[in-house]
Amino acid sequence: MKIDDKNIIKIQESEKILSPTSNYIINKKDFYTNSPQRNKEKEKLYTKIFIAIIYFALVICMEQLYRETLFDKSIDTQEDIREDHNKDSAFYDFWKFISVFGTAFITFPVFFVIFLFFPISSSFLTLQSLIYSIYITNLFKIIYRNGRPYWKSELLDVVCNSGYGNPSGHSMTSTAYYLTLPHIVTNFPFFSRDTKGKIVKFIIFILFIILAVLVMFSRVILGAHSINQILYGFTLGLGIYFVLIYILSYHTYSSDKFLKHITDKIVTLMYMIFHIIMIALLIVIYSTLDDNQRLKYEVYTNIFNGVRCKVKKKYLVLKYDGFFQALAIFAILGAHIGIILLIQILKLNNYIINGAIIEFNRSSVKRWLIRLPILIVSGVFILLYYLIPGDKSLAVIFIFKSALSFFLTAFGIYFVGILISIICNLANEEIKRN
Repeated sequence: MKIDDKNIIKIQESEKILSPTSNYIINKKDFYTNSPQRNKEKEKLYTKIFIAIIYFALVICMEQLYRETLFDKSIDTQEDIREDHNKDSAFYDFWKFISVFGTAFITFPVFFVIFLFFPISSSFLTLQSLIYSIYITNLFKIIYRNGRPYWKSELLDVVCNSGYGNPSGHSMTSTAYYLTLPHIVTNFPFFSRDTKGKIVKFIIFILFIILAVLVMFSRVILGAHSINQILYGFTLGLGIYFVLIYILSYHTYSSDKFLKHITDKIVTLMYMIFHIIMIALLIVIYSTLDDNQRLKYEVYTNIFNGVRCKVKKKYLVLKYDGFFQALAIFAILGAHIGIILLIQILKLNNYIINGAIIEFNRSSVKRWLIRLPILIVSGVFILLYYLIPGDKSLAVIFIFKSALSFFLTAFGIYFVGILISIICNLANEEIKRN
């Protein structure tokens, strides 16, 4: 049998696969052996993980060194600002507006925009940045149970957040989220092809950094957080950013590589175990730590009496608020399970499983417009968050208003929405059946 050059090339290509830790193509034999290239990739990955662990350890240990000093200093500074500006002034209105960029009213819609226009790998990375920030923020708030500046000073009754203050969630989220986004939105050849693209990319990064810094400043000026709390949130957020961008690096994955990675059985198992541990840790800490810190804040009860601030529902007070918000971690599980189930259903329906599925939203404008309401409706489960009354039992609120709401919403958009779009031929035209 005669073998031509094309067949030889096909055989050679079949012996090559993508390295899990890089975008390089390596030989299958080398992949399963300790080849120099494979060992080098492992060493780089292990070094990055080691650096991340050391970084988080140092950040957590050093925080106690400046906590009290900067907290007291913050109150003096904030009281001076408060004396110079009326709480209804344009000055405070500006910083209230900036502060909104660190809340779910902005961050979640931005995530959905990324989901609509970018590959699944990009939206999944964006979701991780947001949810991990929320989880770590509220886990530490429950552990430390530190108050906010305006709990101690009656001059700082500007922002009526009822949960604990350390670390600042706005600071952590804005740092991790708004530093991650530029890597995603500039992940196109234009931004690295010539000088013009590189300049535009640099400007985009600077603008996102400025936005993150302004959000952090707003929290101090408004009296919602002290300097030590935003500094702690910033350093933790920087760590999350490092892990997501320089260790996981999903934004650098080709669509085929991300598909292989996210559906790998070992990766899926480790992913599930990791998040189950995170959930178990949250429950243990919430259940075992006695919430007796309220007695230390004499002004707290007077603040939330319906006069200075609106009376909060029980689930939004102190450690209950932290636990309620940290349960957003279920969104990551919902998204991952949704993607896995999506691939399995498509396989059963004889679809060709390749990178085109990860880029499901690459289609004509007409298909995009028809697909848009389907994707929006697929996230309908978020309505649980708004429909479950706040005066229900804590168990009902934690399960249905938070955990199940986040899980089903992420599951819905990554499974239901994408599946319907593909079956109805409203997705990427390259997605085909055998």
